[in-house]
Amino acid sequence: MLQKAYKLTKPLLFRLNPERVHGAVDLLMRMASPFIRDAQIYNRDSFVLFDRKFYSRVGVAAGFDKFAHAPEYLYKLGFGFVESGSLTPKPQKGNPRPRLVRIPKNEVLINKMGFNNPGIIQGWKNLRKRLTQMNPAYQTALSLGKGKETPLEKAADDYVFCLDILRGDIMSEHLSYIAINVSSPNTPHLRLLQNAKAIRTLVEKCVSVSPRPIVVKFSPDFTSLKLYKESLDAALEGGAGGVIVTNTTTNHSLIPLPERLQNFGGGLSGKPLASIGRMYLKETLKTTRGKIPVISSGGVFSPEEARRRIEMGADLVQVYTGFIFYGPTFAKDVN
Repeated sequence: MLQKAYKLTKPLLFRLNPERVHGAVDLLMRMASPFIRDAQIYNRDSFVLFDRKFYSRVGVAAGFDKFAHAPEYLYKLGFGFVESGSLTPKPQKGNPRPRLVRIPKNEVLINKMGFNNPGIIQGWKNLRKRLTQMNPAYQTALSLGKGKETPLEKAADDYVFCLDILRGDIMSEHLSYIAINVSSPNTPHLRLLQNAKAIRTLVEKCVSVSPRPIVVKFSPDFTSLKLYKESLDAALEGGAGGVIVTNTTTNHSLIPLPERLQNFGGGLSGKPLASIGRMYLKETLKTTRGKIPVISSGGVFSPEEARRRIEMGADLVQVYTGFIFYGPTFAKDVN
């Protein structure tokens, strides 16, 4: 029923401002949540990752739930986990609008949101409330980012500040993992934290204060796989408990870009990123060899693509853009 309703309304929705549509649909879905038929993922066989029980390998990537509400409707649709955030130490408005566009022909989103979020204190308050009410079969993770105005040399202080707040609250034990986002293209110089020396130091500092496993989210835009492997090795040496590959790409040449978007900037996500996402997953698995969980993201545009990543060896798969274009039965169809 939901999928039929989505297909009927999708042409209209896609004519409207994507950021406003996202907020409106999310609100409507949260209001309708009590009436949504539960996919009951908790009746499936479970598996353990991050010393937590998961019931579905497909989840929602950071950026969808920026205000950290972890809405129950996502779990009812069959998603096994939601990564909320990314949250920064202080509230941020993000970049000026327009900052999100769809290119339906190519099944692409381009965003330059800039970590708009309520800040760690309010965001954690929102999420904490949900954690007390949630079915324990539903897994929730949290993504953290650097503040836009924070100098790069003080970036670690931002992550440690957020982690200190979480460490001081027993409810943080309900988080499956905590991701450190060092790969968004929409915060100036953030990606410099990915180089081998910087990422090892950052991960070490985060691990030393984190109440839950630290997972590093990498970019798909390394100039070579050799450099990526060096950064991955450094993150593992620093104590990373998991890896997410990949974030959005600044390589807009993957599609014929409309003239109006030639200077838009931001990160591209969606179907054209699929082969790059697979390449980074394959390279990551060569190094991790089952020692830590690997989460595949980027270009997961269909349930079939999600299954392909799982069959390649991904422990979990995250989706955002594919969910927007495919519709509400995405997770159910993967499962």
